[in-house]
Amino acid sequence: MTRSALALVLLLLTSASLAAAQAEQVGRGSYATVLAPGDVGASLVSGEAATPLVSVGFDQPIQTTDFWSSLLYPFFGDQHSGVLYSHPISAKAVATGLQIGYTPTPVFAENDYAYPHRPQLTVGIEGLSTSQTVADGYGDWTVTAQWTDGTRMLHATLGHGLPFVFFEAEGGNAHIALSASPTVWLDAGHVLGITVEGRHYGLFGPSGSEWVVGGSTLTSALGGQTYFSVALLPDATAATLDRFRARAYAFVTDSRVAWQYDEASSCVQTTYSYTTELKESGNGQLNETLTALYRHQWRHTTDTVTDLRYASPRGEMRLFEGNTFTTDLRFDGILPTLPDRGAYSRGTLAELVGQVAQQALRVGPTYTNGKAMGRMARVIHIADQLGRDGERDAMLDKLKARLEEWFTAGGAQQYVYDATWHTLTGYPSDYYADSQINDDHFHAGYAIMAAATIAQYDPAWAAQAHWGGMVNLLIQDASNWDRTDTRFPFLRSFDAYAGHAWASGHGAFDEGNNQESSSESMHFAAAVILWGELTGQQAIRDLGVYLYATEASAIEQYWFDVEEAVFPTDYGRTALGIVWGREGAYTTWFGDAPEFIHGINILPVTSASMYLARHPEYVSANYAAVAEARGGAPRRWRDVFWQYLAFSEPDRALDLYLAAPDYRPFDGESRAHTMHWLYNMAAMGRIDPTVTADVATYSVFRDADGVPTYVAFNAGDAARTVTFSDGFTLDVPARSLASGSEQ
Repeated sequence: MTRSALALVLLLLTSASLAAAQAEQVGRGSYATVLAPGDVGASLVSGEAATPLVSVGFDQPIQTTDFWSSLLYPFFGDQHSGVLYSHPISAKAVATGLQIGYTPTPVFAENDYAYPHRPQLTVGIEGLSTSQTVADGYGDWTVTAQWTDGTRMLHATLGHGLPFVFFEAEGGNAHIALSASPTVWLDAGHVLGITVEGRHYGLFGPSGSEWVVGGSTLTSALGGQTYFSVALLPDATAATLDRFRARAYAFVTDSRVAWQYDEASSCVQTTYSYTTELKESGNGQLNETLTALYRHQWRHTTDTVTDLRYASPRGEMRLFEGNTFTTDLRFDGILPTLPDRGAYSRGTLAELVGQVAQQALRVGPTYTNGKAMGRMARVIHIADQLGRDGERDAMLDKLKARLEEWFTAGGAQQYVYDATWHTLTGYPSDYYADSQINDDHFHAGYAIMAAATIAQYDPAWAAQAHWGGMVNLLIQDASNWDRTDTRFPFLRSFDAYAGHAWASGHGAFDEGNNQESSSESMHFAAAVILWGELTGQQAIRDLGVYLYATEASAIEQYWFDVEEAVFPTDYGRTALGIVWGREGAYTTWFGDAPEFIHGINILPVTSASMYLARHPEYVSANYAAVAEARGGAPRRWRDVFWQYLAFSEPDRALDLYLAAPDYRPFDGESRAHTMHWLYNMAAMGRIDPTVTADVATYSVFRDADGVPTYVAFNAGDAARTVTFSDGFTLDVPARSLASGSEQ
């Protein structure tokens, strides 16, 4: 062997050893721990690598993709924070402390409505001016910020629903700069009721202290103590101020969500809890807080709310007294596929299946590749129903090959774990999932759904010791359910209090954080349900059910306003394209065509999309809005809109499809699935959401004559009898889908 050849061999061996040392094995899969040359991780807008802004004592996983993530992820270079739309207040960290504001009426710009940040107070310490603000700790929907200049230290705790902000001030007097001279309508020394620019606030210092009013400035020595709180008040009455005073010294130190899915009743109960520390007792002080519930919460709780209200971009918020409240949501079930009940030509459908089976799944970015896998995964079920086992298995092999490449470190596709940001990112990446930690749940949802499809037909492949461990990691990255696993933050993408996911990793926009494709967020939840159910992991299945039921209740209110109670009066739109922290936007990130704006919150249409069908009259109205804007019918993504219309008018949807044989399929859809979908929906009719079942994987349909069709999927290894809430029973073989009707 020549010296050059020997050197090459040694170089290859060294490179292989380094790659192995920089990879973590998970069953048969693995992920890298170091970026490949040319790949990027979390970055600033300048392109520099980003480092989390956290305090010395911060000891939690880095929480990106939250309403407050700009506090630790300074994407645009602001070393304090973007605007934190916690509702009902908005807040922003600045060098001198925390701005607090409330905007109760919307402003309009073109097709959007907004409740912008207009601060009335800036709360800090006399003389405080820091170069940066950092995160000091967080709960499930609360966060504590820290300012320090070496002499003074300020902490502020705020959170979703909290009208209070709780402060700890060391090294100087409390100092509050107001946007205008206040009207002081109650002065009890340590307690003030003030109005600034029409907004009402309560200021609560320690007993024995005093607030000094000087023009547009308030100060207090805090009676030698270090704590005080500020509250946004719903009105300017002494009774309301006293109600807040009684709870102003119960400082929130943690916030926690917990859920329980009762399969027998198909109900999800969610408990929201605060932990509080009472700073002083006496004078009727209570160790409990006040919290304003969003519409998707107060509509589904049996706990008593007060008659006090706040306005917000999510509609009316109602005030609740206490540290714990619960909501109860019905889970309407999902399916891995529709049953084979359509009056289609099986030969024609088989030809369309064959066309998909011939398609290749090539190397590509996570989202683009994911949509291609999703398109094929849906057709696998149809091939199985038609007895096309060879084509079914060929497509399964293609999914396996693609996922196995993703799930193996060192190749053209891989996942890389970033220990600084506690995130797992797929490469090659797209839509800034790598550089901004965006869209984890969107991208992962497609891979998880593909893995769930494989698990149905090849359980051994899905075992944790084989490839299933990597699937679990994808779920944990996007929405970790295990608080003890600190490789990932708890429920990263999902905002437990807001009831829906966010998409931006940094959330540092002036508008706050945002989510465009609520339907792809639901697709993630559905994939988690099916994966957990098919692999016998109840905790994962129940996570998916919680995410699905909760976000469905939020989407109906905040993206679709199905009860016409959230969008501002006379707004004139049936749906939003993007929900932001401060606003609703009738647009998308990629274009303003009506099909894009409405369709991005519909696709992908799958047998797990039945939450969209709960309000059929709204479906017809939403479809009509797109059709009207396009001169009579959608021009793009027509297959997506036919499938959507089938939730309300299945016969009409089928007729539209049959009248357009030369339509161009949406790139995430196939002709095979569209045909299967439309004929089956025409045969079965609308969803009947009044009937539930004692299994997570079910649906009930009812045709125009009132004849029901019951469908259930049994993911277990033994046959079972599924009982529906109206008394109907259905025997379902192991790992199979069954359907039945009762004349």
